[in-house]
Parts: sequence; structure tokens; C-alpha cells
Amino acid sequence: MDWSSFTRRYAAKYAHWYAAGFFALIATSWVATTIPLLVADAIDALATPQANEVPWKAVWIALLGVFVILVRTASRVLFFTPGRLIEAELRADLFSRMLMQQPAFLRNYPPGDLISRATSDIGNLRLLAGFGILQFINTALTVGFVGVQMVRISPFLAALTSVPIVIAFLINHSFIRTLFVLIQRMQTETAAISDHVLSSYQGLATVQSFNANGAFLEEFDRKNLAYQASSVHRSGIRAIIGPILGLAASLSIIVLLWQGAPLAAQGKFSAGQFVAYLSLLGMLISPLRATSFLLSVAKQAQVGLQRLSEVMTPEPDRPDLPAPEPAPKSAPKLELRGISFAYPDAPEVEVLHDIHVAVEPGQTLGIIGPTGSGKSTLLRCIARLYNTPPGSIWVDNVDLRRIDLSEWRRQVSVVPQRTFLFSESLKENILLGAPDDGRLEKMLALTTLDVDVQSLPDGVESPVGESGIMLSGGQRQRAAIARGLLKPHHVLLLDDVLSAVDHATEASLIATLRQQRPTTLIVAHRISAIQHAHRILVLEGGRVVDSGTHEELCSRPGFYQDTWHHQQELAET
Repeated sequence: MDWSSFTRRYAAKYAHWYAAGFFALIATSWVATTIPLLVADAIDALATPQANEVPWKAVWIALLGVFVILVRTASRVLFFTPGRLIEAELRADLFSRMLMQQPAFLRNYPPGDLISRATSDIGNLRLLAGFGILQFINTALTVGFVGVQMVRISPFLAALTSVPIVIAFLINHSFIRTLFVLIQRMQTETAAISDHVLSSYQGLATVQSFNANGAFLEEFDRKNLAYQASSVHRSGIRAIIGPILGLAASLSIIVLLWQGAPLAAQGKFSAGQFVAYLSLLGMLISPLRATSFLLSVAKQAQVGLQRLSEVMTPEPDRPDLPAPEPAPKSAPKLELRGISFAYPDAPEVEVLHDIHVAVEPGQTLGIIGPTGSGKSTLLRCIARLYNTPPGSIWVDNVDLRRIDLSEWRRQVSVVPQRTFLFSESLKENILLGAPDDGRLEKMLALTTLDVDVQSLPDGVESPVGESGIMLSGGQRQRAAIARGLLKPHHVLLLDDVLSAVDHATEASLIATLRQQRPTTLIVAHRISAIQHAHRILVLEGGRVVDSGTHEELCSRPGFYQDTWHHQQELAET
């Protein structure tokens, strides 16, 4: 996304706001530069027989001053409103785009970095779309109208007094590139601080339990000092740019006094004209000083647009067809036909290799294997969190990549190994926006959370804190299971989640799954969670080393038999 696309997509629709604000600024600048000429006429009239007209001129000047206040206020409303609307639209577009992206994309951008882009970078674009455009137009119109009035009074003095201002702009131009580099560095450092603070808050219990406060504070200080150094450097440049333009306007006044005063003494320049010219030069000081801030805003917005483009321009990795196939409306048949997969950031490392298996509608497939054997990766591929090669996963004899992705995910319920709860109530974390049609109470009882809810201060309405920190690990896992089972689904993917529940709850959950009869894949390390499965895969190194029913696998030497005997011994002790 460049400036032209940004303008077409976001700013162009508010052209009528900007046009109205532009005309309001024209009126403001024209009247504001006319007032000094009226003051000049009033001063010159004091020494003439028309002195009795001075009070009327004063009233007229006062009325014009009130008009300037009203129109200037209107111009700010007309420019600031589009800036706020563009900011809201940008945030909504960024959020929706992030929800569309696949995990492979989001792994490259830490949460703190995305937060920085959604707040600081978009805020800088809002400043440019509102205040920046206002200040740019206001400065251009003020300089233009003041220049015209100065030329009308004395072309010679207008040319002479403009020399310091031109020189100041040339000097400031040499600082712009350095300013851009510093602002870009500051945005990156802000993102690093945001990510460090966010990750520290999320892992606060771990930091405290390991007494690692000092190390985290030291890292924060290092990142903060780097940002501070860049900020001080940028402020130093702005401190140079601002005074140079203000000094140029002051030097113009000195030039006026040096050359204009003798002309006024010789009668070639009236006292009123001298005062008017002095007032006009004074009107240049404020907008010229604000130019330094305007340059900073423009450069910050330019960096912000580049950073937003990095996350908003790439299309989501969703190879949907123009006319995708609908998702199944009942428990489907799943087939893996030689699926092989490697993560995008490590394509040379094959995590899954040539896996073949078929799961009939409503049946359960158990998956077991040592850590790192590819069990969770297999479930992610079936959920289409990652895209596998065409023809490797089939749903009711339709290639999974041909099925509408949004529809497929509405039919699939995934309970991941790593549970995440939002900073909402327990009820909202389980329902996730779905209506409470009575199933919530059933799911609480099914996962034995109904007993835990009674001990919470506000029951099911109790907030669970950031990432569910107010709950124990088992409670978080059971809340995730309740959430997964409550969602309407025809395919259920459980990634080693039953190990967090006791055997009674496990048996209750398995009985419920048999009644609902979704097509189910269960990853587990505890064999009791999958021994009921119609078929069990044993994975090692991303390959299927054995498969069969529980009885068949227990009768054959290997990983499954060894694990079963070991767990039986532990259960007896």
C-alpha cells in the first residue's frame, strides 16, 4: 500500500470534508491577512479629517476577528473528523486482515509488534490525515496570502524579507532524511518494547516463580534506553528545525526595520503600512515554527504506512478456488493419501512423511507417539491452519483444498494442546459469542467445571484474567474442552487435552463423543484416552510405524505395547 492507494481507499471518500475545510481555511487566511490592512487604514486615518471613521473601522475589525474564530474552528472540525474516521477504518481493516492470515504469517510478527502497528503507526497516519493536512494547507495559504499582501504594500521589501525564510527551508531540507531514519528506528524500538512488556505480563507467574524480575527489568531498560536515545536524537533535530524557521521570521522583521524604517521616515512608507507589514510578518512566525512538527508528522506517517503495508498488503495464504466446494453437513469421511508436510519457515525439515489413513464418518482415530513425532502438526493440517500439497487430504472424496475454508472451519472444532483463554468471564470464554441455549450448563457438568464454578466469586461470570491466569492449569484445559464440545461441529480434533482431566471425567467425555458421533481425531499420551478408538496410529519421526486397534497394538512389541505396560504399572502403584 502506497500513498496513492491509501488516498483512493481511505481519504478520497472524505473529499467533501476536505473541500469544505479548504474553503474555510481560505476564508480564514484571507480575512486574517485583511485585518492588518484595515488596521493600517485606521492608523493612517488618525492623522486625517476622516479620524471619526476610526471607531467604525475598529468595530469592523472586531467583527472580522470573531468571524476568523468561528471559521477557524469549523476548519479544524472539518479536517480532524476524517482523520478520526480513517483511523477507525484502518484499525478495523488491520484487525480483519490479521484474522484472515494463517499462522505461518503471524509467526513472523510478535504480538507486541502488531499492537504497535495498530496503535502508534495508525495514530501517526491519523495525525497526517487530520492535523497534518490542515497544517500544511494552513501554512501554504497563510504564506501565500501574506506574500500577496506584502507585495501589494512593497514588492522590494517582500523580496528582501523572504530571503531568510528561503535559506531556512533549504537548511531544514538537509535534516529530513536523518529524521526519517530516526523515526523508522523509533517505531521498531517501540514495537520491541511493546512485545517485551506484553510477553512479560503474560508470563508474570513464571517470572516471579523463578525470581527473574531483575533480568526482565534489565532487558526492559536496555530496550527503553535504545528508544530514549533515538527519541532524544529526533528531538534534537526538531529543536534545530523549529528555531531555524522561527529565527528566519524574526530576521525578516530585522530586515524590515533595517530597510523599511528609513522608507517610512522619508514618507515613502506610511506608519499604517509599516505596522501592517510588521503584523503580516508576525503572522508567519507561528505557521513556520509549526513546520518542524509538520515534517515530523509527515515522516512518522510515511514510516507508519510502510509498516502497515508489510502486514496489510500480503494476501492471506488461502488458496481457495473461485467457486469452492461446500463443507460437509454431517460427519464426513477423512482420508490422508500420502500426506507429507514441512513448515514454511523450515522447508528442508519434513515433519510428516507419506501418511496414509482413512477415518470413516463418525469414527474415532487415535494418534500416539513420542514428543516431536508430528501429532499436533497433523491436526493443524486437517484444520487447514497450514496448507498441505493438493490431493493429500480428502473429505468425502473431495480435496480439502477445494472446500471453502471458512465453511470448513465452522464444521471443525479444535481443542489445542496449549490452551488460551481471553480476559473475559469464564462464560464468555466457553461461549465465544454463541447464545446460551442451555448447553453451557451441560458442558460445565460434563467437564466437572460445575464444581469449580461454585468456588469462583461470581460463578460462571467470574473473569479469568489474562490468558486465564485466575484458573489452574486443569481448569483452563477443561474450559477449553467445554468450549470445543459446545461449538456445533462434525469434525472434532483433540490435541492431548484429556490428560489434564481425571479418569472419571475422561470416561464421561468419551461417552459423550460416542453419542454425538463426530468424526474425531484424538492425540494423546495417555492410552486410556484413545483405547476406545476405531483405529490408532503410532507416529515416530513423522512416519506411521504401526497402526491398528488397541488390542492389536498391545499384542505387538513396540512403542505402543511398552507405553501401555508402563502406564498400567503406574496405575497399579
